[in-house]
Amino acid sequence: MKKLLNLICAFIFLIQGISVYAEEIGETIFKLGEVVVTAEKDEGDERKEIDAKVLKTHKVVDLAEILSDELIEASMIRKSGYGNEVGLRGFTKSNLRFTQDGTLIEGSCGSRKDPPLSHINLLTIQKIEVKEGPYDVSVPGALGGSINVITKNPYEGLHGEILSKFGSYEYLSQGGFISGGSKELQGLLGYNYSKSGQYEDGAGNKLSSFNPNYNDDGKNLDAFKKHDFWGKVLIKPAENQKLLFSSSYGEAHDIMTPRVAMDTEKEKTYLNKVEYTIDNLSPISEQLGISAYYNRIEHYPYGKYRTGPGMIPERRIEAISYITGAQIENKAASGIGLLTYGTDFYHRNWYGDIIDRNTGAIVNDELFPDVNELDFGAYIKAERDIGKLSMAAGLRADVFHTKAQEDLKFSKSMTNENAQTDVFPSAYLSLKYFLKDDTNIFGGIGLTTRTPTAVERYVQEGATYYGNPELKPSHNLEIDLGFETTMLERLKLKTKGFYSYLSDFIYQEQKTSGVKTYTNIDAYLFGGDITADFDLGYGFAVEGGVAYQRGRKLDQPENNNDKDLAEIAPLKTKLALNYDKNGLFATFEWVHSEDSKDIDRDAGETPLKGWDVFNFRAGYQFAEKEGNLSFLNGLSLNFGIDNMFDKKYVVANSYEYDPTDPGGANVKIVNEPGRFIYASVSYSW
Repeated sequence: MKKLLNLICAFIFLIQGISVYAEEIGETIFKLGEVVVTAEKDEGDERKEIDAKVLKTHKVVDLAEILSDELIEASMIRKSGYGNEVGLRGFTKSNLRFTQDGTLIEGSCGSRKDPPLSHINLLTIQKIEVKEGPYDVSVPGALGGSINVITKNPYEGLHGEILSKFGSYEYLSQGGFISGGSKELQGLLGYNYSKSGQYEDGAGNKLSSFNPNYNDDGKNLDAFKKHDFWGKVLIKPAENQKLLFSSSYGEAHDIMTPRVAMDTEKEKTYLNKVEYTIDNLSPISEQLGISAYYNRIEHYPYGKYRTGPGMIPERRIEAISYITGAQIENKAASGIGLLTYGTDFYHRNWYGDIIDRNTGAIVNDELFPDVNELDFGAYIKAERDIGKLSMAAGLRADVFHTKAQEDLKFSKSMTNENAQTDVFPSAYLSLKYFLKDDTNIFGGIGLTTRTPTAVERYVQEGATYYGNPELKPSHNLEIDLGFETTMLERLKLKTKGFYSYLSDFIYQEQKTSGVKTYTNIDAYLFGGDITADFDLGYGFAVEGGVAYQRGRKLDQPENNNDKDLAEIAPLKTKLALNYDKNGLFATFEWVHSEDSKDIDRDAGETPLKGWDVFNFRAGYQFAEKEGNLSFLNGLSLNFGIDNMFDKKYVVANSYEYDPTDPGGANVKIVNEPGRFIYASVSYSW
């Protein structure tokens, strides 16, 4: 550990030296580890781009499915028909940071039945930024990467879109938005309704069959119903100033979650932000941004549709989490460079009680014992091009304070004081060197930290499952290296690898006494991916990829002798034939996964068989051209089949504890849907 601390100190001094050196810096086109799934082409950035017509061709019950399909290095944890989790290169859940328009989003379910991406509606999205590794100092706590969903802003004039999507198992999504206004004042308003019945896997097993505790009513329950409303107002008080108000509200009912012990009776999402930007304020301010936000999630699980031990059918939970935050950021540019620096803070409160569903009596008023989290951070980023070399560096410092306001009646014996204050740095250096205009090598080193969650430190489910207030923050010291080239102007090839040393990595632990809690261990992750795209001409192209990662423990939790880290996806490959010409586009893809055998059996994971799945998507976009009727312009028709051959398979293992289950038992494994046929019609103007 002493060696690690010395390395970290040396690394910080290196970054500080680079920041001082970069008084005059250049804006680089390179950002290490960044991928963007976008609805619009953003020239000049090295990003994987998927335009709006491709997004519409996906089934898109939730965003985790899009990311796991489009990114070879991404994986998914299937929880239900809705509200699934995404992983990047072996990092999942709280080891990733999720934001919408730069504002932090956290669900309020202790078992993550409501992962952050589940609170964002597809129709609001302009693009999705995926940053892998510790290379984003503008976001606190992004241990293995960050995912930022950027939503659509209002337009001048009159614009809008109507989208209707329907598919197997009574899946339906209807919605749209309208936007308009003058140069000085613009607005946007949207609505979407979505629902689905229970899907069946390739062997005909219904969603409810993956948990044996459903009663007769639960076996016939719909998978989910959801309403989403959103709006924005953009005011331009001057030519160089913008004032943007945004707000969204979502309400879902009866969300089935067979992976854990309870379903969700109701869930409410409130996302609000105000942002003020001034361009060209002074010679030392190219753009100044000031923003504030308030995000609130209300989550109400219940056991109405369950049977089984622990009085789960008689329980319901009220869990509410809200985050209030603000940020000030300035970009200073010279003729050849850009420097970005800022400060931010957020305050999060999270509380949850277990209640008798029939009488209203409180069974446990300290499930999440009124936890307050407060973070103050400051950061600086610099980017510069020096000949054929592009360089970027960043430095961040955080002070994080957390405290449970209620008694820790089960875990208080583990510490005399549950309040914790953590001070930690984050930093990175990335380089890219162009051997030729179409060939380069790139690499980087970064250090980042994430603090324990309220569940990991403070959950008070019962005498056999509770949090550890003495947990330390987790650190990721990572090295990345890659190469990319374009050959014969038709073949694009990119490969990259990484190694992450994880100190004080937070891991679940079952003690000899039978208590389930959390501990810190040292571990490491390594892996890489290769992607290729070959243009065949005449509108045809072939793309493929392979990704692999492996995680190993250096320390062992109590009663765990397995060296493998949990939740590490096995080797994954993808091969696709694409066609895109004259408004017609189609994709036929094969996705393969190896057996999941490098797993943590002592943590409850089980071997999973490998699988092969074939998917097909196609569509036609009417556009202005000779022979088209004018009223057809903007019309888009899409059709797809996922899992064409009705394969029975599962993509994710079981690992985490379940705070809704007495004793915190490990969650269940949920199979993927069988053959899923879907279509959509959209019209935009």
